[in-house]
Amino acid sequence: MVTKALKIVLIAFLLSSVLSSISKATLLENIPLDSWVYAVVDELHCQGLFPSLHKNVKPYTRGEIASLVLEINLRQKEGVLRLSDSQLWLLGKLNQEFRFELEELYYKKQKKDEDQTVLRYGTSPIAHTTLTEGDSSYGRVQTRFETSLQFDKRFVLKNRVVIDTKAEKERRYEGREWKNHLTGVLDEAYANIDFGYFRLLLGRDHIRWGPGREDVLLLSDQIPPFDMIKLEGGVGSFKLAYFATVLDQVYFPPLHHRLSGFWAKRYLSGHRLNLKLKMGVEMGISEVVLYGGNNRDIEPYYLNPLLPYYGEQFNQDMDDNILWSFDIVLSMFKNKELYFELLIDDFQYDFESEPHQTGFQVGLNYAEPFGLRRSYVNLEYTKINNWVYGQNKPWNRYTYHGWGMGSILGPDADRWSFELIYHFTKDIDLAFLEEYRRKGEGRIDLPQTSAVPSSKKFPSGVVEYTNQSKFMLTYQPSANLKVDLSAEYNKIKNLENESGKKENALVFKANLSWNFWKERRF
Repeated sequence: MVTKALKIVLIAFLLSSVLSSISKATLLENIPLDSWVYAVVDELHCQGLFPSLHKNVKPYTRGEIASLVLEINLRQKEGVLRLSDSQLWLLGKLNQEFRFELEELYYKKQKKDEDQTVLRYGTSPIAHTTLTEGDSSYGRVQTRFETSLQFDKRFVLKNRVVIDTKAEKERRYEGREWKNHLTGVLDEAYANIDFGYFRLLLGRDHIRWGPGREDVLLLSDQIPPFDMIKLEGGVGSFKLAYFATVLDQVYFPPLHHRLSGFWAKRYLSGHRLNLKLKMGVEMGISEVVLYGGNNRDIEPYYLNPLLPYYGEQFNQDMDDNILWSFDIVLSMFKNKELYFELLIDDFQYDFESEPHQTGFQVGLNYAEPFGLRRSYVNLEYTKINNWVYGQNKPWNRYTYHGWGMGSILGPDADRWSFELIYHFTKDIDLAFLEEYRRKGEGRIDLPQTSAVPSSKKFPSGVVEYTNQSKFMLTYQPSANLKVDLSAEYNKIKNLENESGKKENALVFKANLSWNFWKERRF
Protein backbone atom coordinates (compact mmCIF):
# COMPACT_ATOMS: atom_id res chain seq x y z
CA MET A 1 0.00 0.00 0.00
CA VAL A 2 2.79 2.42 0.91
CA THR A 3 4.72 1.58 -2.26
CA LYS A 4 1.64 2.16 -4.43
CA ALA A 5 0.95 5.47 -2.71
CA LEU A 6 4.50 6.68 -3.23
CA LYS A 7 4.30 5.78 -6.92
CA ILE A 8 1.13 7.85 -7.37
CA VAL A 9 2.64 10.88 -5.61
CA LEU A 10 5.88 10.55 -7.60
CA ILE A 11 4.00 10.40 -10.91
CA ALA A 12 1.96 13.45 -9.92
CA PHE A 13 5.11 15.40 -9.02
CA LEU A 14 6.91 14.51 -12.26
CA LEU A 15 3.92 15.36 -14.44
CA SER A 16 3.39 18.68 -12.70
CA SER A 17 7.06 19.60 -13.07
CA VAL A 18 7.04 18.85 -16.79
CA LEU A 19 3.59 20.05 -17.79
CA SER A 20 3.26 23.21 -15.72
CA SER A 21 6.04 25.08 -17.46
CA ILE A 22 3.77 27.00 -19.86
CA SER A 23 0.59 28.28 -18.28
CA LYS A 24 -1.33 31.37 -17.21
CA ALA A 25 -4.56 32.51 -15.62
CA THR A 26 -7.82 30.90 -16.80
CA LEU A 27 -10.64 33.24 -15.82
CA LEU A 28 -13.47 31.07 -17.20
CA GLU A 29 -12.42 27.91 -15.40
CA ASN A 30 -14.91 26.76 -12.75
CA ILE A 31 -13.65 26.29 -9.20
CA PRO A 32 -14.27 22.63 -8.24
CA LEU A 33 -16.94 22.33 -5.56
CA ASP A 34 -14.60 20.32 -3.31
CA SER A 35 -12.21 23.31 -3.07
CA TRP A 36 -11.48 25.03 0.27
CA VAL A 37 -12.19 28.34 -1.48
CA TYR A 38 -15.97 28.05 -0.97
CA ALA A 39 -15.78 27.91 2.85
CA VAL A 40 -13.54 31.00 2.87
CA VAL A 41 -15.82 32.90 0.49
CA ASP A 42 -18.87 31.99 2.61
CA GLU A 43 -17.23 33.35 5.75
CA LEU A 44 -16.13 36.60 4.12
CA HIS A 45 -19.53 36.98 2.47
CA CYS A 46 -21.16 36.80 5.91
CA GLN A 47 -18.99 39.78 6.86
CA GLY A 48 -20.14 41.84 3.88
CA LEU A 49 -17.04 41.56 1.70
CA PHE A 50 -18.67 40.12 -1.44
CA PRO A 51 -21.93 42.11 -1.67
CA SER A 52 -22.50 41.49 -5.40
CA LEU A 53 -21.77 37.73 -5.42
CA HIS A 54 -24.65 35.38 -6.29
CA LYS A 55 -23.58 33.04 -3.52
CA ASN A 56 -26.27 30.39 -3.97
CA VAL A 57 -25.45 29.53 -7.59
CA LYS A 58 -22.35 27.36 -7.70
CA PRO A 59 -19.76 26.66 -9.01
CA TYR A 60 -18.08 30.04 -9.33
CA THR A 61 -15.50 30.80 -12.00
CA ARG A 62 -11.97 31.71 -11.05
CA GLY A 63 -12.35 35.07 -12.75
CA GLU A 64 -15.57 35.77 -10.83
CA ILE A 65 -13.91 35.39 -7.42
CA ALA A 66 -10.65 37.01 -8.52
CA SER A 67 -12.50 40.15 -9.68
CA LEU A 68 -14.20 40.45 -6.27
CA VAL A 69 -10.89 39.95 -4.44
CA LEU A 70 -9.28 42.60 -6.64
CA GLU A 71 -12.07 45.03 -5.74
CA ILE A 72 -11.39 44.45 -2.03
CA ASN A 73 -7.64 44.91 -2.57
CA LEU A 74 -8.19 48.25 -4.31
CA ARG A 75 -10.55 49.47 -1.59
CA GLN A 76 -7.93 48.55 0.99
CA LYS A 77 -5.25 50.39 -0.95
CA GLU A 78 -7.43 53.48 -1.11
CA GLY A 79 -7.94 53.36 2.66
CA VAL A 80 -11.75 53.01 2.53
CA LEU A 81 -11.78 49.48 3.93
CA ARG A 82 -10.21 48.19 7.14
CA LEU A 83 -10.09 44.46 7.80
CA SER A 84 -9.69 42.40 10.95
CA ASP A 85 -6.84 39.92 11.50
CA SER A 86 -8.85 36.88 10.44
CA GLN A 87 -10.24 38.67 7.38
CA LEU A 88 -6.70 39.58 6.31
CA TRP A 89 -5.57 35.99 6.80
CA LEU A 90 -8.42 34.55 4.72
CA LEU A 91 -8.05 37.21 2.06
CA GLY A 92 -4.31 36.51 1.91
CA LYS A 93 -4.98 32.87 1.00
CA LEU A 94 -7.40 33.94 -1.72
CA ASN A 95 -4.83 36.40 -3.09
CA GLN A 96 -2.30 33.61 -3.30
CA GLU A 97 -4.74 31.14 -4.88
CA PHE A 98 -5.84 33.62 -7.55
CA ARG A 99 -2.57 35.51 -7.95
CA PHE A 100 -2.33 34.93 -11.71
CA GLU A 101 -5.97 35.86 -12.31
CA LEU A 102 -5.48 38.97 -10.16
CA GLU A 103 -2.39 39.93 -12.12
CA GLU A 104 -4.29 39.46 -15.36
CA LEU A 105 -7.29 41.51 -14.21
CA TYR A 106 -5.18 44.30 -12.71
CA TYR A 107 -3.01 44.50 -15.81
CA LYS A 108 -6.14 44.78 -17.97
CA LYS A 109 -7.41 47.61 -15.78
CA GLN A 110 -4.18 49.54 -16.26
CA LYS A 111 -3.54 48.88 -19.93
CA LYS A 112 -5.52 47.34 -22.76
CA ASP A 113 -3.70 44.64 -24.69
CA GLU A 114 -4.52 41.78 -27.01
CA ASP A 115 -6.02 38.66 -25.52
CA GLN A 116 -3.72 35.67 -25.40
CA THR A 117 -4.12 31.93 -25.51
CA VAL A 118 -3.68 30.39 -22.08
CA LEU A 119 -2.46 26.91 -21.19
CA ARG A 120 -2.66 25.69 -17.60
CA TYR A 121 -1.58 22.39 -16.03
CA GLY A 122 -1.54 21.12 -12.49
CA THR A 123 -1.67 18.12 -10.19
CA SER A 124 -3.02 17.78 -6.66
CA PRO A 125 -1.90 14.72 -4.68
CA ILE A 126 -4.01 14.02 -1.59
CA ALA A 127 -3.24 11.51 1.15
CA HIS A 128 -5.98 10.31 3.52
CA THR A 129 -5.66 8.23 6.67
CA THR A 130 -8.58 6.94 8.73
CA LEU A 131 -8.18 5.02 11.97
CA THR A 132 -11.28 3.34 13.36
CA GLU A 133 -12.08 0.14 15.17
CA GLY A 134 -12.57 -2.80 12.82
CA ASP A 135 -11.18 -1.03 9.75
CA SER A 136 -7.68 -2.03 8.75
CA SER A 137 -7.79 -0.31 5.33
CA TYR A 138 -6.72 3.04 6.75
CA GLY A 139 -4.49 4.20 3.92
CA ARG A 140 -5.81 6.11 0.93
CA VAL A 141 -4.15 8.17 -1.78
CA GLN A 142 -5.92 10.36 -4.31
CA THR A 143 -4.37 12.38 -7.12
CA ARG A 144 -6.04 14.94 -9.33
CA PHE A 145 -4.62 15.87 -12.71
CA GLU A 146 -6.05 19.11 -14.13
CA THR A 147 -5.64 20.71 -17.53
CA SER A 148 -7.27 23.82 -18.94
CA LEU A 149 -6.81 25.66 -22.21
CA GLN A 150 -8.30 29.14 -22.65
CA PHE A 151 -8.53 31.20 -25.82
CA ASP A 152 -8.99 35.00 -25.73
CA LYS A 153 -10.83 34.92 -22.38
CA ARG A 154 -13.95 33.74 -24.24
CA PHE A 155 -13.45 30.00 -24.42
CA VAL A 156 -11.93 27.49 -22.04
CA LEU A 157 -11.48 23.71 -22.17
CA LYS A 158 -11.12 21.96 -18.81
CA ASN A 159 -10.35 18.37 -17.79
CA ARG A 160 -9.80 16.85 -14.37
CA VAL A 161 -8.89 13.21 -13.80
CA VAL A 162 -9.06 11.74 -10.30
CA ILE A 163 -7.11 8.57 -9.49
CA ASP A 164 -8.11 7.07 -6.15
CA THR A 165 -7.24 3.96 -4.15
CA LYS A 166 -10.55 4.13 -2.24
CA ALA A 167 -12.99 5.70 -4.70
CA GLU A 168 -15.82 3.60 -3.31
CA LYS A 169 -15.82 5.90 -0.25
CA GLU A 170 -16.93 8.85 -2.40
CA ARG A 171 -20.56 9.42 -3.45
CA ARG A 172 -19.48 11.86 -6.15
CA TYR A 173 -17.37 9.31 -8.11
CA GLU A 174 -18.86 6.72 -10.44
CA GLY A 175 -16.33 4.33 -11.94
CA ARG A 176 -15.02 0.78 -12.02
CA GLU A 177 -11.88 -0.48 -10.36
CA TRP A 178 -8.95 -0.64 -12.74
CA LYS A 179 -6.27 -2.74 -11.08
CA ASN A 180 -4.82 -3.12 -7.58
CA HIS A 181 -7.75 -1.15 -6.08
CA LEU A 182 -7.11 1.89 -8.28
CA THR A 183 -10.09 3.74 -9.76
CA GLY A 184 -9.87 6.58 -12.24
CA VAL A 185 -12.69 8.99 -13.06
CA LEU A 186 -12.90 12.02 -15.30
CA ASP A 187 -15.11 14.16 -13.07
CA GLU A 188 -14.66 17.44 -14.98
CA ALA A 189 -14.54 17.69 -18.76
CA TYR A 190 -16.20 20.71 -20.32
CA ALA A 191 -16.00 23.67 -22.63
CA ASN A 192 -17.08 27.00 -21.12
CA ILE A 193 -17.85 29.76 -23.61
CA ASP A 194 -18.48 33.41 -22.72
CA PHE A 195 -20.97 35.21 -24.99
CA GLY A 196 -21.02 38.41 -22.96
CA TYR A 197 -24.43 38.35 -21.30
CA PHE A 198 -24.34 34.60 -20.72
CA ARG A 199 -21.98 31.62 -20.52
CA LEU A 200 -22.55 28.27 -22.21
CA LEU A 201 -21.06 25.12 -20.68
CA LEU A 202 -20.96 21.89 -22.66
CA GLY A 203 -19.68 18.79 -20.89
CA ARG A 204 -19.26 17.32 -17.42
CA ASP A 205 -19.32 19.25 -14.15
CA HIS A 206 -21.13 19.53 -10.81
CA ILE A 207 -24.02 21.87 -9.88
CA ARG A 208 -25.02 23.14 -6.46
CA TRP A 209 -28.01 25.42 -5.88
CA GLY A 210 -28.97 26.66 -2.42
CA PRO A 211 -27.65 28.47 0.67
CA GLY A 212 -26.80 25.55 3.00
CA ARG A 213 -23.27 25.26 4.37
CA GLU A 214 -22.62 21.55 3.89
CA ASP A 215 -25.88 20.37 2.36
CA VAL A 216 -28.71 21.72 0.19
CA LEU A 217 -32.17 20.38 -0.64
CA LEU A 218 -32.59 20.58 -4.42
CA LEU A 219 -29.29 20.11 -6.27
CA SER A 220 -26.34 18.80 -4.30
CA ASP A 221 -22.73 18.21 -5.35
CA GLN A 222 -22.58 14.94 -3.37
CA ILE A 223 -23.33 12.88 -6.50
CA PRO A 224 -21.45 12.09 -9.72
CA PRO A 225 -21.25 15.06 -12.09
CA PHE A 226 -23.74 15.65 -14.89
CA ASP A 227 -22.97 15.42 -18.61
CA MET A 228 -24.99 18.43 -19.58
CA ILE A 229 -25.63 21.63 -21.42
CA LYS A 230 -25.73 24.59 -19.02
CA LEU A 231 -26.45 28.29 -19.45
CA GLU A 232 -25.75 31.06 -16.94
CA GLY A 233 -26.36 34.72 -17.58
CA GLY A 234 -27.18 37.90 -15.76
CA VAL A 235 -28.61 41.36 -16.27
CA GLY A 236 -28.38 43.87 -13.44
CA SER A 237 -29.31 42.18 -10.16
CA PHE A 238 -30.75 39.08 -11.86
CA LYS A 239 -29.02 35.83 -12.76
CA LEU A 240 -30.60 32.99 -14.74
CA ALA A 241 -29.22 29.45 -14.66
CA TYR A 242 -30.41 26.52 -16.76
CA PHE A 243 -29.23 22.98 -17.48
CA ALA A 244 -30.38 19.79 -19.19
CA THR A 245 -28.83 16.34 -18.86
CA VAL A 246 -29.39 12.66 -19.58
CA LEU A 247 -29.35 10.50 -16.43
CA ASP A 248 -28.47 6.84 -16.01
CA GLN A 249 -30.96 4.32 -17.36
CA VAL A 250 -32.83 1.96 -15.02
CA TYR A 251 -33.58 -1.68 -15.94
CA PHE A 252 -36.99 -3.24 -15.21
CA PRO A 253 -37.20 -7.04 -15.42
CA PRO A 254 -40.10 -8.94 -17.05
CA LEU A 255 -43.36 -9.16 -15.10
CA HIS A 256 -46.35 -11.47 -15.42
CA HIS A 257 -48.03 -9.06 -17.86
CA ARG A 258 -44.84 -8.15 -19.71
CA LEU A 259 -42.80 -10.77 -21.55
CA SER A 260 -39.53 -8.85 -21.69
CA GLY A 261 -37.74 -6.33 -19.54
CA PHE A 262 -36.67 -2.88 -20.66
CA TRP A 263 -34.26 -0.06 -19.90
CA ALA A 264 -36.09 3.09 -18.87
CA LYS A 265 -34.53 6.29 -20.18
CA ARG A 266 -34.27 9.20 -17.75
CA TYR A 267 -33.74 12.95 -18.25
CA LEU A 268 -33.36 15.96 -15.97
CA SER A 269 -33.81 19.66 -16.74
CA GLY A 270 -33.74 22.61 -14.38
CA HIS A 271 -33.74 26.39 -14.29
CA ARG A 272 -33.27 28.99 -11.59
CA LEU A 273 -33.85 32.74 -11.31
CA ASN A 274 -31.64 34.45 -8.74
CA LEU A 275 -31.92 38.02 -7.47
CA LYS A 276 -29.11 39.76 -5.55
CA LEU A 277 -29.85 43.19 -4.04
CA LYS A 278 -27.25 45.61 -2.68
CA MET A 279 -29.23 45.97 0.54
CA GLY A 280 -28.08 42.45 1.51
CA VAL A 281 -30.88 40.23 0.21
CA GLU A 282 -30.47 37.27 -2.13
CA MET A 283 -33.48 35.28 -3.34
CA GLY A 284 -33.78 32.38 -5.71
CA ILE A 285 -36.53 30.22 -7.16
CA SER A 286 -35.67 26.94 -8.86
CA GLU A 287 -37.61 24.29 -10.75
CA VAL A 288 -36.38 20.90 -11.95
CA VAL A 289 -38.18 18.12 -13.81
CA LEU A 290 -37.24 14.45 -13.95
CA TYR A 291 -38.93 12.42 -16.67
CA GLY A 292 -38.43 9.33 -18.80
CA GLY A 293 -39.74 5.84 -19.44
CA ASN A 294 -39.60 3.07 -22.00
CA ASN A 295 -38.58 4.51 -25.40
CA ARG A 296 -39.31 8.09 -24.29
CA ASP A 297 -37.09 10.70 -25.89
CA ILE A 298 -36.01 14.15 -24.75
CA GLU A 299 -38.96 16.55 -24.69
CA PRO A 300 -38.24 19.83 -26.54
CA TYR A 301 -40.45 21.84 -24.17
CA TYR A 302 -38.22 20.83 -21.23
CA LEU A 303 -35.25 22.28 -23.12
CA ASN A 304 -36.76 25.77 -23.01
CA PRO A 305 -35.04 27.76 -20.20
CA LEU A 306 -37.94 30.22 -19.94
CA LEU A 307 -40.86 27.78 -19.96
CA PRO A 308 -42.46 26.85 -16.59
CA TYR A 309 -42.26 23.04 -16.46
CA TYR A 310 -45.24 22.60 -14.14
CA GLY A 311 -47.70 24.24 -16.52
CA GLU A 312 -46.30 22.46 -19.55
CA GLN A 313 -46.54 19.09 -17.80
CA PHE A 314 -50.22 19.77 -17.10
CA ASN A 315 -50.91 20.84 -20.69
CA GLN A 316 -49.13 17.77 -22.08
CA ASP A 317 -51.04 15.51 -19.62
CA MET A 318 -47.80 13.84 -18.43
CA ASP A 319 -46.95 12.47 -15.00
CA ASP A 320 -43.38 13.72 -14.58
CA ASN A 321 -41.62 14.51 -11.30
CA ILE A 322 -41.30 18.26 -10.73
CA LEU A 323 -39.61 19.81 -7.71
CA TRP A 324 -39.60 23.47 -6.70
CA SER A 325 -37.25 25.28 -4.39
CA PHE A 326 -37.36 28.79 -2.92
CA ASP A 327 -34.47 30.19 -0.90
CA ILE A 328 -33.56 33.51 0.66
CA VAL A 329 -30.45 34.88 2.36
CA LEU A 330 -30.51 37.99 4.56
CA SER A 331 -27.05 39.45 5.12
CA MET A 332 -27.83 43.10 5.88
CA PHE A 333 -26.93 42.57 9.55
CA LYS A 334 -23.32 43.12 10.63
CA ASN A 335 -21.43 39.80 10.69
CA LYS A 336 -24.71 37.85 10.58
CA GLU A 337 -26.41 35.95 7.82
CA LEU A 338 -29.80 34.22 7.98
CA TYR A 339 -30.87 31.76 5.28
CA PHE A 340 -33.88 29.61 4.48
CA GLU A 341 -34.72 27.08 1.78
CA LEU A 342 -38.12 25.49 1.09
CA LEU A 343 -38.47 22.40 -1.13
CA ILE A 344 -41.81 21.36 -2.63
CA ASP A 345 -42.07 18.01 -4.38
CA ASP A 346 -44.90 17.85 -6.93
CA PHE A 347 -47.07 20.77 -5.85
CA GLN A 348 -50.79 19.90 -5.51
CA TYR A 349 -52.71 22.81 -7.00
CA ASP A 350 -56.06 21.53 -5.62
CA PHE A 351 -54.67 21.21 -2.07
CA GLU A 352 -56.86 18.09 -1.64
CA SER A 353 -55.65 15.09 -3.66
CA GLU A 354 -52.68 14.39 -1.36
CA PRO A 355 -50.46 16.24 1.14
CA HIS A 356 -47.55 18.29 -0.19
CA GLN A 357 -44.21 16.58 0.11
CA THR A 358 -41.95 19.28 1.51
CA GLY A 359 -38.63 19.90 3.14
CA PHE A 360 -36.97 22.98 4.56
CA GLN A 361 -33.64 24.20 5.85
CA VAL A 362 -32.99 27.21 8.08
CA GLY A 363 -29.58 28.43 9.21
CA LEU A 364 -27.49 31.18 10.74
CA ASN A 365 -23.93 32.21 9.91
CA TYR A 366 -22.39 34.42 12.57
CA ALA A 367 -18.87 35.89 12.44
CA GLU A 368 -17.25 36.94 15.73
CA PRO A 369 -20.32 35.97 17.82
CA PHE A 370 -20.75 37.86 21.09
CA GLY A 371 -17.44 39.65 20.52
CA LEU A 372 -15.36 36.45 20.20
CA ARG A 373 -12.78 37.59 17.66
CA ARG A 374 -11.44 35.34 14.90
CA SER A 375 -14.39 32.99 15.26
CA TYR A 376 -17.19 31.87 12.97
CA VAL A 377 -20.37 29.94 13.81
CA ASN A 378 -22.88 28.05 11.71
CA LEU A 379 -26.16 26.80 13.18
CA GLU A 380 -28.49 24.83 10.90
CA TYR A 381 -31.67 22.75 11.02
CA THR A 382 -32.92 20.60 8.13
CA LYS A 383 -36.17 18.66 7.92
CA ILE A 384 -37.35 16.55 4.97
CA ASN A 385 -40.73 14.85 5.16
CA ASN A 386 -41.48 11.33 4.01
CA TRP A 387 -42.05 10.59 0.29
CA VAL A 388 -39.99 13.61 -0.82
CA TYR A 389 -37.85 12.86 -3.92
CA GLY A 390 -39.91 9.75 -4.74
CA GLN A 391 -42.70 8.98 -7.23
CA ASN A 392 -45.00 6.16 -8.27
CA LYS A 393 -42.98 5.68 -11.48
CA PRO A 394 -39.57 4.21 -10.52
CA TRP A 395 -37.72 5.97 -13.33
CA ASN A 396 -38.94 9.36 -12.05
CA ARG A 397 -37.38 8.98 -8.62
CA TYR A 398 -34.84 11.64 -7.76
CA THR A 399 -31.72 9.44 -7.89
CA TYR A 400 -28.56 9.32 -9.98
CA HIS A 401 -26.37 6.23 -10.08
CA GLY A 402 -28.15 5.05 -6.94
CA TRP A 403 -27.66 8.24 -4.91
CA GLY A 404 -30.23 10.88 -4.04
CA MET A 405 -29.66 14.09 -5.98
CA GLY A 406 -30.96 16.32 -3.18
CA SER A 407 -30.03 16.43 0.49
CA ILE A 408 -27.69 13.73 1.74
CA LEU A 409 -30.27 13.04 4.47
CA GLY A 410 -32.87 11.76 2.02
CA PRO A 411 -36.58 11.73 2.93
CA ASP A 412 -38.08 11.10 6.37
CA ALA A 413 -35.19 12.69 8.27
CA ASP A 414 -34.04 15.81 10.09
CA ARG A 415 -30.78 17.18 11.47
CA TRP A 416 -29.49 19.82 13.88
CA SER A 417 -25.89 20.93 13.37
CA PHE A 418 -23.61 23.40 15.15
CA GLU A 419 -20.11 24.32 13.95
CA LEU A 420 -17.61 26.68 15.54
CA ILE A 421 -14.41 27.70 13.75
CA TYR A 422 -11.66 29.62 15.51
CA HIS A 423 -8.76 31.10 13.54
CA PHE A 424 -6.01 30.47 16.08
CA THR A 425 -3.23 31.90 13.91
CA LYS A 426 -2.80 32.87 10.29
CA ASP A 427 -2.06 29.23 9.41
CA ILE A 428 -4.00 27.24 12.03
CA ASP A 429 -7.77 26.83 12.42
CA LEU A 430 -9.53 24.96 15.20
CA ALA A 431 -13.12 23.72 14.77
CA PHE A 432 -15.81 21.85 16.66
CA LEU A 433 -18.87 20.24 15.07
CA GLU A 434 -21.89 18.76 16.82
CA GLU A 435 -24.70 17.02 14.91
CA TYR A 436 -27.89 15.26 15.91
CA ARG A 437 -29.78 13.32 13.22
CA ARG A 438 -33.00 11.35 13.08
CA LYS A 439 -33.75 9.01 10.17
CA GLY A 440 -37.08 7.22 9.70
CA GLU A 441 -37.82 4.23 7.53
CA GLY A 442 -38.74 6.27 4.45
CA ARG A 443 -36.50 5.94 1.39
CA ILE A 444 -36.52 7.46 -2.10
CA ASP A 445 -36.80 4.08 -3.80
CA LEU A 446 -39.72 2.77 -1.72
CA PRO A 447 -42.74 1.92 -3.93
CA GLN A 448 -45.61 4.33 -3.57
CA THR A 449 -49.12 4.60 -4.93
CA SER A 450 -50.29 7.46 -7.14
CA ALA A 451 -51.61 9.29 -4.06
CA VAL A 452 -49.23 9.72 -1.12
CA PRO A 453 -50.81 8.96 2.28
CA SER A 454 -50.74 11.50 5.09
CA SER A 455 -47.89 10.89 7.51
CA LYS A 456 -49.04 10.40 11.10
CA LYS A 457 -45.56 10.27 12.59
CA PHE A 458 -42.25 11.98 11.83
CA PRO A 459 -39.85 10.33 11.43
CA SER A 460 -41.78 7.17 10.56
CA GLY A 461 -41.37 3.63 11.91
CA VAL A 462 -38.27 2.66 13.88
CA VAL A 463 -36.13 5.79 14.01
CA GLU A 464 -32.34 5.76 13.73
CA TYR A 465 -30.73 8.34 16.07
CA THR A 466 -27.19 9.61 15.46
CA ASN A 467 -25.04 11.89 17.61
CA GLN A 468 -21.74 13.08 16.17
CA SER A 469 -19.10 15.16 17.94
CA LYS A 470 -16.07 16.20 15.92
CA PHE A 471 -12.91 18.17 16.66
CA MET A 472 -10.81 19.44 13.76
CA LEU A 473 -7.44 21.12 13.30
CA THR A 474 -6.41 22.63 9.96
CA TYR A 475 -2.92 23.77 9.07
CA GLN A 476 -2.76 25.80 5.86
CA PRO A 477 0.42 27.89 5.54
CA SER A 478 -0.32 28.63 1.88
CA ALA A 479 -3.01 28.18 -0.73
CA ASN A 480 -1.16 25.14 -2.07
CA LEU A 481 -0.68 23.12 1.13
CA LYS A 482 -3.39 22.04 3.53
CA VAL A 483 -3.35 19.52 6.40
CA ASP A 484 -6.58 18.46 8.13
CA LEU A 485 -6.66 16.43 11.35
CA SER A 486 -9.89 15.34 13.02
CA ALA A 487 -11.24 13.14 15.80
CA GLU A 488 -14.93 12.28 15.85
CA TYR A 489 -17.20 10.18 18.03
CA ASN A 490 -20.37 8.71 16.54
CA LYS A 491 -23.12 7.21 18.67
CA ILE A 492 -25.93 5.50 16.74
CA LYS A 493 -29.09 3.99 18.15
CA ASN A 494 -31.38 1.72 16.08
CA LEU A 495 -28.75 1.45 13.37
CA GLU A 496 -30.26 1.06 9.88
CA ASN A 497 -33.70 1.31 11.52
CA GLU A 498 -33.30 -1.99 13.38
CA SER A 499 -34.69 -1.68 16.90
CA GLY A 500 -32.03 -2.09 19.60
CA LYS A 501 -29.10 -2.22 17.19
CA LYS A 502 -26.35 0.15 18.34
CA GLU A 503 -22.96 1.34 17.18
CA ASN A 504 -20.38 3.56 18.87
CA ALA A 505 -17.30 4.54 16.91
CA LEU A 506 -14.25 6.70 17.53
CA VAL A 507 -12.67 7.80 14.26
CA PHE A 508 -9.39 9.62 13.64
CA LYS A 509 -8.72 11.15 10.23
CA ALA A 510 -5.77 12.88 8.60
CA ASN A 511 -5.74 14.54 5.20
CA LEU A 512 -2.81 16.11 3.34
CA SER A 513 -3.40 17.96 0.07
CA TRP A 514 -0.70 19.62 -1.96
CA ASN A 515 -1.24 21.54 -5.22
CA PHE A 516 1.61 21.76 -7.70
CA TRP A 517 0.98 24.90 -9.75
CA LYS A 518 3.43 26.92 -11.81
CA GLU A 519 1.86 29.48 -14.09
CA ARG A 520 3.29 32.07 -16.43
CA ARG A 521 2.38 34.09 -19.52
CA PHE A 522 3.27 32.85 -22.95
